[in-house]
Amino acid sequence: MTNPAYTPGVAAGGAYAFAREGYDRAEHHELTTADVENATVYGRDDETIGSVQSLQVGTDGKITHAVVDVGGFLGIGAHSVLLPFHELHVLRATNGVDVRVHLDTTKEKLKAMPHYTG
Repeated sequence: MTNPAYTPGVAAGGAYAFAREGYDRAEHHELTTADVENATVYGRDDETIGSVQSLQVGTDGKITHAVVDVGGFLGIGAHSVLLPFHELHVLRATNGVDVRVHLDTTKEKLKAMPHYTG
């Protein structure tokens, strides 16, 4: 059953687009590491699949990659993966407080990726 507040679609260029009631798309160039670190990560079916453990920033000051912890509990037993930041769809609550991160994938696919040890 699909969540009624969840509206997936395909954006220009084939990128997966996400829309949630009460949330607006956050432009990557407007985000800081504090905005995104520790944010909950949701999968393509709106299930919770992990959290953003940390972010990597390039020499230009822009966020380049995210380390996402998949599974586990309070960081114990989590499988960490490194993802290009452009693959994350970041939404900010209309009131500007809450940030959600969405990926066009599943928990199982992320767990199948190589473990990132940084």
